Amino acid sequence: MASEINEFRTKVLGIIKSEFKNKKGKLLDVGCGNCNNDVVFINLGMSVYGIDIYRHKNAQKILGDKFRKGSILKIPFKDNSFDFVYAKDVLHHIDEKEQKFIKHIQGLREMRRVCMPGGKILILEANRYNPLFYPHMVFLKKHNHFVQSYFEMLIKNVFVGPKFIFFEAHSYPKKLIKVFKIYEKVMESIPFLRPFLAYNLSITKKI
Repeated sequence: MASEINEFRTKVLGIIKSEFKNKKGKLLDVGCGNCNNDVVFINLGMSVYGIDIYRHKNAQKILGDKFRKGSILKIPFKDNSFDFVYAKDVLHHIDEKEQKFIKHIQGLREMRRVCMPGGKILILEANRYNPLFYPHMVFLKKHNHFVQSYFEMLIKNVFVGPKFIFFEAHSYPKKLIKVFKIYEKVMESIPFLRPFLAYNLSITKKI
């Protein structure tokens, strides 16, 4: 299982790390969960802070006093505090039952507020209609992932000049990785399949 997860994380964080190239500074991980991704950011030389509504057992070990219990709707840091603000699969959990637009916008505005001018806000969300995600994550586990068009609309509503990257990335059984890598290349190479790619990533420089 570890190799499957590492394969997934290698691709996702490989795309994201390119935004941090030759840069050090303060990063806030919004909805940091088990803090495993934060280890990667720390190894890049960044000063990493995290918030979540629950304190995972790893939080103290990995982040120490840089972890704070808190919500994306009211981030417990001052304005313009971070060079980078990052969130993975957080937005669709903000208001899971009702999925109110205003709540999603509020969360994005909070991320913008704590990012310093010239800093970057990176938001990664799974795509509802991805053919591998939908049966397992949406239909069976009842995750309310956003469709790609809604994600784009939310981001453009709050941020100026966002860059979007859409890509395929999953955790696969080790024996099937080569097969599914071919699947990923096919999905990413055909333009009309873009709305079905697994992940939506937005990167915005705060003006």
